[in-house]
Amino acid sequence: MEPTSQGVPGPAAPQNEERLRLLIETGLLLASERSLDVIVQAALDAGLYLCGARFGAFFYNNIGVDGEPYRLYKFSGPDADACAALPMPRPTELFNVTFLGQGIVRSDDITLDPRYGQNPPFAGMPPGHAPVRSYLAVPVRSRGGDVLGGLLYGHPDAGVFAPASEDLVATIASQAAVAIDNVRLSERLTREISLVDAARSLQRQTSNRLRQALDAAQLGTWSWDRATDLLDLDERADQLLHTTPHVPITRTELRRRIVIAEDKGKATESLWRSLAAGGIYSGEYRVDAPNGLRTWVSASGITTFAPESSEVAGMIGTIQDITARKTQEAALCQSEKLAATGRLAASIAHEINNPLEAVTNLIYLARTDPEVPTPIQLLLEAADSELARVAQIAQQTLGFFRDTTRPVEIDLNKLLHSVVDLFARKMISRKIVCTLDLEPGLCIHGLQGEIRQVFSNLVVNAIDAFSSASVSKPDRIHIRGRHLRGRRDGVSILISDEGAGIASQVRERIFSPFFTTKQSTGTGLGLWVTRGFVEKHGGSIRFRTRTGDPSGTIFRVFLPGKMPAIGYPADNASPRLRV
Repeated sequence: MEPTSQGVPGPAAPQNEERLRLLIETGLLLASERSLDVIVQAALDAGLYLCGARFGAFFYNNIGVDGEPYRLYKFSGPDADACAALPMPRPTELFNVTFLGQGIVRSDDITLDPRYGQNPPFAGMPPGHAPVRSYLAVPVRSRGGDVLGGLLYGHPDAGVFAPASEDLVATIASQAAVAIDNVRLSERLTREISLVDAARSLQRQTSNRLRQALDAAQLGTWSWDRATDLLDLDERADQLLHTTPHVPITRTELRRRIVIAEDKGKATESLWRSLAAGGIYSGEYRVDAPNGLRTWVSASGITTFAPESSEVAGMIGTIQDITARKTQEAALCQSEKLAATGRLAASIAHEINNPLEAVTNLIYLARTDPEVPTPIQLLLEAADSELARVAQIAQQTLGFFRDTTRPVEIDLNKLLHSVVDLFARKMISRKIVCTLDLEPGLCIHGLQGEIRQVFSNLVVNAIDAFSSASVSKPDRIHIRGRHLRGRRDGVSILISDEGAGIASQVRERIFSPFFTTKQSTGTGLGLWVTRGFVEKHGGSIRFRTRTGDPSGTIFRVFLPGKMPAIGYPADNASPRLRV
């Protein structure tokens, strides 16, 4: 692939979020794919998009499963057809850097490279080759260090590939190398298994090679006898399934002991379906270790038959820990939820701004009426202040916005009193008594609206905690504030209630987005947003809870005296809300 100028602009470089999403999606695809063609094309296309190339090529380098030195190639991009008829790359000084695995080649103008055009018969670009000036070539190395081939990208314009393109394409090359290794390993494993049946005299040698392949793929093996229901597990399978080595155990007992309740039905259904059809069994399920650790495993197997009979005798197969892959999938799903939240937040802000403005104008007219009594004026002033906060919340919409406010000095004594006053009518109607014990001069430097939202959310949760509590005791909420001195100066605020407490099965999830115990009245976002605001200010939020009798919950919020500079945006910066 040797280059000149003129050309059509390639795709625009993706943003960081798009790059991360594409890297994750490509990694998940390559990890699960077993087709070499699909792996190569997916890696090639992803690299093309990430670096902004006009076209790209993937050249294999001696990857035959039986050691035969052959080469195949694939192309990507709108100019791919112009490359498809070209001969294989020759061992020129320029190409050898890639195919010998000596490093990455990135050039703003390859025609100016001293290694370019030094080899006959073309002395440069072959006839009919798509023009290239910007050039990026990344070797694809196996885990053992062998060079499997190279990802080569080009563009007719100069200076297209930024330095960051090297890391992005190198990541794709690494993912592709692992996937190709796995395909080769799978092919080798299949071949070795067939050799066991074909050459009994080589059984010991084949068994050793098979074990090495299984160890490289971190696969455990198992066999199951249908008549006795007994399992025979190797050492790695024993570890994954938390069994005692060399101690017989039935499939039924093992399933009862470690497979979580939600997955037991799926695992059993898949097994019996495979037995009925005499086909391949495949199942993914979660298992609980004796120490409480939960992992995902994937089991695969094929049916075995009784000698000289068509009757299914059992199964043999492999098992593998897939917790890392499931974690990646969950992270991707969570990022999609957050993206949906951002779109919803923008819609909410747009839809409620107009009625908010109308109500604000009406309050303004009432406040400026000289005939309105002073007590009513004070209530209108409070209402106007709360409407301003609602407007700010609509603009913030969970942090998916450009925050233009700046930190100010916040009097927490005054803020906490005003929050309690705001919910006083609600507490009176529920016969809840709220007491405040605040040291004088509790002040911090931060964003007033967000800190007010933090304590409003916690007070509302404390009020709601009494809905299922015992009515035989007085309902009390206590708020205590103290200065902290020492390693980190700041303020500690405790908000305690004597409500029903938080059930043990939901405690670890209460700060997760979209999780709520309030059913139709809750969104599952309050505590998630609260923790985000607190951590944005450099603070922390913790809780203690107890159910039974007595019961109750205490939330502790620590806020440093001054908000860290990285926690809020500069005048022309993007928001950095950590949620």
